Amino acid sequence: MQFADFIAAVSLLSYLQTTNAWSPTNSYTPGKVSCDSDINLIRKADGLASEETEWLAKRESVTKDALKKFLDRATATFSDNSIVDSIFDSTQPRVGFASCGGGYRAMFVDAGVVAAMDERTVGATENGLGGLLQGISYIAGSSGGSFFTSTVTYNNWTSVQEIIDQMKDGDHSIWDLSNSPTNPGGSDTDYTNAVFENITESIKLKNEAGFDVSLADAWGLAFGYYFFPSLPRGGYSYQWSDIQDADVFKNGEMPMLIELAKVEKSGETSVDLSSTTIEMSAFEFGSWEPTINSFSSMKYLGTEVNNGSPVTPGECIAGFDNVNFLTSASTNVINTLSNQGGFFSQMIQTYETKFLPNVTTQGHIDVNIAAPNPFKGTTNYESDSSIVDNDQLYLVDGGIDGQVIPFTPLMRKERDLDLVIATDTTADTDEVWPFGSALVATYERQFMEIGKTDAFPYVPDTDTIINLGINKNPTFFGCDSSNLTDLAYVPPLVVYLPNRAYSYDTNVSTSVLTYTREQRLGMIQNGFEIATRNNFTDDPDFLGCMGCAVMRRKQEKLGLEWPTECAQCFERYCWNGTVSNSDTVAVPSSSVSINGTSSIASVSYATGSASDDNFSTIHTETSTTVTCHECEEAKATTSAVYGETNVTTTVECEECEEAQSQATVTVECEECEDAQGNSHHTTTTLTSMTTTTQVCEECEEAQETATAITTNENYNGPSNGSSNGSSNGSSNGSSNGSSNGSGNSVKSTSSTPSILQVTTGIPSTSAYDVMVNENSANNLIFKGVVSLLAIFGAIIELF
Repeated sequence: MQFADFIAAVSLLSYLQTTNAWSPTNSYTPGKVSCDSDINLIRKADGLASEETEWLAKRESVTKDALKKFLDRATATFSDNSIVDSIFDSTQPRVGFASCGGGYRAMFVDAGVVAAMDERTVGATENGLGGLLQGISYIAGSSGGSFFTSTVTYNNWTSVQEIIDQMKDGDHSIWDLSNSPTNPGGSDTDYTNAVFENITESIKLKNEAGFDVSLADAWGLAFGYYFFPSLPRGGYSYQWSDIQDADVFKNGEMPMLIELAKVEKSGETSVDLSSTTIEMSAFEFGSWEPTINSFSSMKYLGTEVNNGSPVTPGECIAGFDNVNFLTSASTNVINTLSNQGGFFSQMIQTYETKFLPNVTTQGHIDVNIAAPNPFKGTTNYESDSSIVDNDQLYLVDGGIDGQVIPFTPLMRKERDLDLVIATDTTADTDEVWPFGSALVATYERQFMEIGKTDAFPYVPDTDTIINLGINKNPTFFGCDSSNLTDLAYVPPLVVYLPNRAYSYDTNVSTSVLTYTREQRLGMIQNGFEIATRNNFTDDPDFLGCMGCAVMRRKQEKLGLEWPTECAQCFERYCWNGTVSNSDTVAVPSSSVSINGTSSIASVSYATGSASDDNFSTIHTETSTTVTCHECEEAKATTSAVYGETNVTTTVECEECEEAQSQATVTVECEECEDAQGNSHHTTTTLTSMTTTTQVCEECEEAQETATAITTNENYNGPSNGSSNGSSNGSSNGSSNGSSNGSGNSVKSTSSTPSILQVTTGIPSTSAYDVMVNENSANNLIFKGVVSLLAIFGAIIELF
């Protein structure tokens, strides 16, 4: 173990020992503890818990100074930034961060985005949003995003920078994914055998103590070795509620983590948008939704109760809220595979025998089982008593219903947030890029019975998101609260940060389970660049625009004068209700305004959905150079998402992908042989961070930065910063906005400062290269779990 690793391990272990932060059995098995004889572990979901309210007051004393400092820096170049003092004279903004799902892809991209907001990150103050994280009150995680949020939270609020500083291959440090969770020891078969023997033993002992177990227990325990490597057996006795006793949390020095899981009803085998959402916070486990409408004490989860009272007075259970178990509940996709039937069901049965030997199960082995059900016999529900009537609570991945971005806990009126910053690392397209389906899912759900107490800003349909390039650029939703009064309440403004490539292709398949150090650093660095618009080279004013987003709701409430710079930012970044989802999209062959950027290139008209499916994303890579290839014909494919067949043939220069104007479907590089016979122009070498890239000038001109290689270009914004649009997720919307904003964007032709001390180039080959674009996004997660279980089969035979 290296010295840095040793220090980290000692720090976390010391904290755990001094706070008695282990399960009462000092193992994965929950155990009996004494509790007040008249204790009631359930409260109705009619407001925040008193513990959360008290904690929030402590946190706000920290975030107030942090946000003031951040906003002073963000608005330093404004002609008049007195609005900052005016806001903090009477109140302060409240901010949250939503960490999107998407397996390890999401974990690393989200890590880079958060690093860009963390003043502890090298370069984040000079070239990023450093200090904003210190002003955030809540972070939420779901699916792969929970891999990230659990890691930093339960390693005593470590920073991404600290993880990077000790990141190596083969040393079992945090996020050392040089070996897959299916073979954690690699060539060290003794280590692998020991890991799986420990997992099997932990599950067996938990079951012998009278608790239901499943393959999801194995799922969580296996990943724990990668997230909590300094703890015995990957934190097998580490409790979720232990964070309550950590000084960094008690003193309000870190945000509160909330992770999400979905409830699968008894007798059902899947979840959908109408399924119940479970929140897991430091203090509580429960749901605001009418099917439960209650919260239970996190510390005593696993206690048999009747309407919240322990069946045995004065006796409770502790240790059920294991960190690995609850992280598993937020990330568990095993049931998705099980639901495929046939071969997959047989495979599940095989691994039941392998991983659950000599245990008694209830036959529901593909979900996380919370039993006894903490809500058994409660009467706070308003509709459908099936969940509270059941003896078990079945939990699965929080994003399986389509809400891959964990917005819901941050949108709650009770938490009164002003801004939610959200990543989108979903695999909506065949090429593993997002097109906003998670936005639409959360928007639509508020109009269902299950989401009737929720509110979410108006968003466009997915066709519009693609056509306007929203899936490739930061976008603000809900910029004008006066246009949101038809909703249940005025929700926070949303800053949407979709996954896209800057210095690294972060469209890595969810099924990829191993990453080298260089690949991890590349993914994280690109996340940093997503959060900062390429270290502010795409838009030097983006820092100020983020400051405006932080201030907006308070500015509206206080009636303060809106700075000119903020008005310009909102013209550039706010969706104003415009909808573009017709079968035929036609635009002039000139500069096209797309979300505040301009594509300067020749364009052609297209018929059918404007989808990333129409473009090639294959690259030939060397250690330092990416070259613009000869163009190929990329025939549009059948889209399972839209149920249409696109027959348009497009001719694409492969390195022009990021330059595509989604509103025009095709942006042609002059290198293309069909580009009216023009000869290919010379190339110019650009340096982004430490990776040198060769691009043709036409490709570069067409990029959404709206700049030529060495000159500034003015660009028009699509919005006046307000919206009264509405959408049903597929077709509707209206706008009172206009496109009259302008601003400057400069793309540097020289090396930008190194961020996160990443100094490695793109590897020539990697495990992920062969996985990108290998299949449709709908099948990615299935293949990932198939790979997981298949390799488990080979490994488990070793002992």
